[in-house]
Amino acid sequence: MRVNGLAELGKLLKSAPATAAPQQRAAQSVKPEPTDAAGVIRLTREIRVECWRVIGQVAKAAKRNELLPVLLRARERGQTDAGDVAEHLLFEHNSRRVIAQRLLQIGQQYGLLEQVDRQYRLTESGSTALDTKQIYIPEQGTWTVWASKDPLLGATILRVEPWRESSAYDEVWGEERDKAPKRRFEKLPRWVRDAVGVITTPLVGGAPLRIEQLEAEGEVAEAETTLRATWDVTDARLRIGGSLGGTPVNAAVDAPEMAADAVWMQLMQVEGLWPRWDDSVAALRIGFDETIADERESLVRGVSFKRPDIESLGIFDATTVEGIALRARSAQDATRWADWRLRERVRDYATTEHFCTWAAEAVKPFAEFDPPTPTRQELAEAAWRDRTDRPTPGTWHLVAAEDWSL
Repeated sequence: MRVNGLAELGKLLKSAPATAAPQQRAAQSVKPEPTDAAGVIRLTREIRVECWRVIGQVAKAAKRNELLPVLLRARERGQTDAGDVAEHLLFEHNSRRVIAQRLLQIGQQYGLLEQVDRQYRLTESGSTALDTKQIYIPEQGTWTVWASKDPLLGATILRVEPWRESSAYDEVWGEERDKAPKRRFEKLPRWVRDAVGVITTPLVGGAPLRIEQLEAEGEVAEAETTLRATWDVTDARLRIGGSLGGTPVNAAVDAPEMAADAVWMQLMQVEGLWPRWDDSVAALRIGFDETIADERESLVRGVSFKRPDIESLGIFDATTVEGIALRARSAQDATRWADWRLRERVRDYATTEHFCTWAAEAVKPFAEFDPPTPTRQELAEAAWRDRTDRPTPGTWHLVAAEDWSL
């Protein structure tokens, strides 16, 4: 039996139990189902760090369980004193009054209590200590402070370590200290001073701390740092790796609160591709001539971004997002695309069943345009007409099936 035109092909397909005819789809307009979101978006860049040695007061979190009942008493009564603490917490009004007074003074020293007319009241820091069960113990000294103003990071302070000037200076330079480079002192930037009073968990050290006070000037120090941020936008994860002050870092921190689709839109806008992005099917609309063979078959491509620039977060390293879905830009592109896909599938004898399956596969991604496809007879005649001295296997697969009515 020879297949002559779309009508006969339709009749054949009706008799084929497991094959759907591409011509049958003309009865309704079908849009392609939306695909998953764009491929994994991963942005990276170097974290620039500045380092100072500065005099100040740093409070580190510690367990001081003996102070918590005192703070709780001050909260319950609004205020307390040594006699009240001795009687209700230490169960001896007179003999333990000295101990109670010492506990109150320590609470005041740590900024947890304030004294007003011989009475002690809970401060904001004391209330926080009760809620978190963490007491920050201040220590005065000279500190090496590593900090960054990278907007990716939720905290400015990355590491704080005590520094003993005399021993460190002699150890490094010893008898050669007269030849040492001139030490440079500068006013601390505003963004570093703004970190005073903020509780943060450093990348190195782990224990939460709070900088209570910093001198206005500090010595500029060598940061000895190679930090990189890897922001997995799709999964909302941010990891910082490298080294900080010579110490290895591999830390997971809070990712920016920005939805992946918002980041994707900005990436596409920077590359001028946003007008061609079809959000309803999560795919890039492109012309047939803009594709290569692998893309025509897989309908995906990797999209490169030379200079990703995300609002409020800055510029990242060049990156490529793989697995971006492709869709035809127009009906003409869909027709050419489907025709190409059908011809590429002729790698076996084009029996009626095989050919119908190939045709359905070829047009499936473009159902919204209802593209026509050539019949087996048309392809066979074109292949025979364009044959060379040595016809290709595809030519024989078409011509033989058509001639033998397979």
